Amino acid sequence: MLCREADRAINYIDALEQKKIFSRMDEFELDNDDKVFFMDELRVPFDVDYVAGAARTPEEAAAIYAASLLDIDIDTAQEKSYLNSHAVRLKLDATLVEHIHATVEAATETITPV
Repeated sequence: MLCREADRAINYIDALEQKKIFSRMDEFELDNDDKVFFMDELRVPFDVDYVAGAARTPEEAAAIYAASLLDIDIDTAQEKSYLNSHAVRLKLDATLVEHIHATVEAATETITPV
């Protein structure tokens, strides 16, 4: 995804992720003001409590978690911690979280990168 919510939540976007963001930005017709605005917005911490609070049903909470999981390459302890705290905020039980992980993993294994 263009904007990595976990990285914003932990207020850290590494060099590789910055490179991906910049290359994706080049795909759009953005002037310098648009690019500056976007980069400034990336520096604003992501409000995970707001997002979690937006879930009105357990199904919405599961969908929000699944979307977060799809957006994240879990390769740091910070990202794993973010997902754990996100699950808690969304009031998801461990069995459902495991099921979401298995479902997302199975679905993404069948996708061929472009």
